Amino acid sequence: MAAETTRSAREELGMLGSMIGTAFWWAVYLLVFRQDRRRVRNGVLLLIALYSSGTTFAQLVATTLPLGDLLVLAGGCLALVGVLVLAVLLVANGATMARKEGRSLGNLLSGLAGLALLAAPITAIALASRGGPFGLVAGTLLALLSLHMGLALLVFLAASIPYQLFPRKLGTPGIIIHGSGLIGGRVPKLLRNRLDRGVSERERLLGIGIDPLLVPSGGRGEDEPRAEGEAMAEYLLDEAGVPADRVHAETESRTTAENLTFSHRILDAAGLQGPYIVTTSRYHAFRAALLARSLGLDDEAIGGPTAFYFVPSATLREFLAILSYRKVWLAVTFLPSLAFVALLIRVAVLSG
Repeated sequence: MAAETTRSAREELGMLGSMIGTAFWWAVYLLVFRQDRRRVRNGVLLLIALYSSGTTFAQLVATTLPLGDLLVLAGGCLALVGVLVLAVLLVANGATMARKEGRSLGNLLSGLAGLALLAAPITAIALASRGGPFGLVAGTLLALLSLHMGLALLVFLAASIPYQLFPRKLGTPGIIIHGSGLIGGRVPKLLRNRLDRGVSERERLLGIGIDPLLVPSGGRGEDEPRAEGEAMAEYLLDEAGVPADRVHAETESRTTAENLTFSHRILDAAGLQGPYIVTTSRYHAFRAALLARSLGLDDEAIGGPTAFYFVPSATLREFLAILSYRKVWLAVTFLPSLAFVALLIRVAVLSG
């Protein structure tokens, strides 16, 4: 009886500790997110808070519900099934992208990611179980690399999605609208959505007594007959009805960073002062905000809607682009895994 009482008290203390830990991580995340939403580290903190919440919930189910352990196990199995379903859906999305948008590498990213999600664990297990000592090393390296990239993607999503869902509404005198590719010199639907979001922000600002200057930003690509900024300005004037004196086109930029830098020059030359609103596609908003922060700008990015089938590949492109900004951190965080693999190689050499 005394032993059961002691065990019950330990379980209660463990549950209390888990709940306090979960509350602590959520408080840290919300504080940091409110302080600056344009940080990759927000994704790390959100994942920690979600993991703490999940383990606390699993502990609560296991200790209070009948067959609680089995329910937790069933939940874990459902999560694994969910990963397989996700892989199949990504492959299907890759096929849809190839059919609707063409077979470029960028459009095939979702399909390639789905295939990798299916093939990586099978290949790693096969190498580890049938390849001898060096097969074990190769399989372990593949498994750790896959887990590392998967965790990096989760961090990106945990930072990007809340940024998109909870945009900060600024009272600003300027709106920068990022360009994208023209089709036949005209504004396609993707770009039109960015422009329409800029127009809706202008209407919001007019409602609070601010008449902002709109800067459609984009230079001329190699396959485009004219600059994106020129075509965007034409849409704002002719289709959206924005007065000509409230539109100043930027037509020289070739990258997102140049969009921001050159557009700021126009707004600053007009005697305005930031921070400004940047409108783009929803999937692109977080990267635009990261770039603004890296340039020392306080701008906030918001996104227009995107066709659902386009989102997976576009999101993966954004993820890879942000990885290119964080190559050093990616390599540094993989060092412990490399050290483990090096240890396995040493053991394999000694045993051989």
